[in-house]
Amino acid sequence: MSTMSYSKVILKYLAFIIFIFIHKEIQAQSRLEVGERINGPANIRDTVNGNVLFSLNDGVLIETSPAINKWLKIGVYVKLTGKQIEAFKLEKNIPLINEDGKTIGKTINPLEITMIEEEEVGYIEAYTHQDNINMAFNPELQLMKILALGNYQKKALEPYMKKFGFTEYTEDNQLKFTQYFIYESTVVDLSPLERITLLFDKQNVVGYFHTRNMVVKGFKTHELVRGHKLSVLETMANQDVKSLKQKRNAYYNSVD
Repeated sequence: MSTMSYSKVILKYLAFIIFIFIHKEIQAQSRLEVGERINGPANIRDTVNGNVLFSLNDGVLIETSPAINKWLKIGVYVKLTGKQIEAFKLEKNIPLINEDGKTIGKTINPLEITMIEEEEVGYIEAYTHQDNINMAFNPELQLMKILALGNYQKKALEPYMKKFGFTEYTEDNQLKFTQYFIYESTVVDLSPLERITLLFDKQNVVGYFHTRNMVVKGFKTHELVRGHKLSVLETMANQDVKSLKQKRNAYYNSVD
């Protein structure tokens, strides 16, 4: 192999390594820096009001389902040993460690691992009471508070969008509005669509798609397919509402 060919191989290999590193960093950032948080310490149980499986410390980042009768399912990512991966189970009375190596809680009883996310990282799920969730980090509640003030300008929503990690939505480009979204929780769907998508007409929010119940004065909610909803300003023209519903339902029905 010539020196030039060997150099090209090395460069391609380095580029591949850099790509993998960046991809993992993005994955880790989305899990570790954006999400809902525990109001704790909190006991996490095998079912509603059931046996305690593990506890989580205050402020731990989690995934959540919608609450039903004040109980919800939560999920959290933890580091695993080779033995735990092989057994697909965590032992009782051991610390729970996140990807940064920080202790975030402890197991009380043995529990099964829900999913192996990547090498040495697992995902576990169980139930807790809604009082154990810090609502300052609930995206629906915080959005409702902002919109209730009647300020629909994008600049008023930008701190909120940054806090919860909204990114521009490009999958469905049939709509005339600019869209920013966050994913639904892994607890709800292992291959999630959006949890909230904000719709902007130029610099003002005119509506949002969502999966969880939200009631805001001045907005009217319409049911869509597959558990999704559309809430728009009550002043939006009926023709525009009809178009939004038809196009978004078609999109939801076209994806897995």
